[in-house]
Amino acid sequence: MWRRAAELGDAGAYNNIGNAYYNGKGVEVDKEKAIHYYELAAMKGCMRARNNLGAMAIMEHRRGNLNRALKHYLIAIEGGNSDSLTNIKRLYKSGQAIKDEYTKALRLHQEYLDEIKSTRRDEAAAANDKYRYY
Repeated sequence: MWRRAAELGDAGAYNNIGNAYYNGKGVEVDKEKAIHYYELAAMKGCMRARNNLGAMAIMEHRRGNLNRALKHYLIAIEGGNSDSLTNIKRLYKSGQAIKDEYTKALRLHQEYLDEIKSTRRDEAAAANDKYRYY
């Protein structure tokens, strides 16, 4: 069903297929196929897939892919993925990212929050933490 949803334009479905291949859920573990589907999802605008690609690049850090991970994380942050902000924070705390990269991540996250800010969102967040977006 995810394949059909992806064919119909659901970027998240490609991400779900990538997760299935990454974790071996219903299919054999295949990291290359996982990357392929994460890339398809990312090209269609899925920020979770961008975060996943960043995480996979971190795992390849020993082969020099830290810059690639940071690029994926920054794009995901710009699109509203707060997990990527957390990941860059971890990299900064461990000395793998520099202050400028972390500062840029914080700025992009704040710009995203400013962009989506609305009275109704604030009212919903005040009524229930489930709707908190900041």
